[in-house]
Amino acid sequence: MASNKRILLATLCGVISGLLCYLGARIIGIEMGLDDFMMILFHRTLLGFVIGISSLRWHWVLHGILLGLIIGIPNPHFFKMLHGDLSCGLYFFMGAVWGFLIELFTSVVFKAKSIQT
Repeated sequence: MASNKRILLATLCGVISGLLCYLGARIIGIEMGLDDFMMILFHRTLLGFVIGISSLRWHWVLHGILLGLIIGIPNPHFFKMLHGDLSCGLYFFMGAVWGFLIELFTSVVFKAKSIQT
């Protein structure tokens, strides 16, 4: 069972990572519309929420990376249709990076550990 603080912090970190992910893609030259922005924001927010509610007994590094990859499985296929193979692979890889960062800030920086039952 996760605490409310952990769920809130992880979800907020997910929102922030979605915004940063979108800005990063724009900076490297990937053209995106509003639908792309919304998909990225939704996916990263969902990733933060799942990290926040998860009570898996994994080390925080592994927890963030694996959940980032698992949650990202369906999304690169949609992204591939929009932008091509490079964006697809980059988006999938970045799910692991953002998952790691969300977990780092949630568990280590803000010390909102998961409450294990």
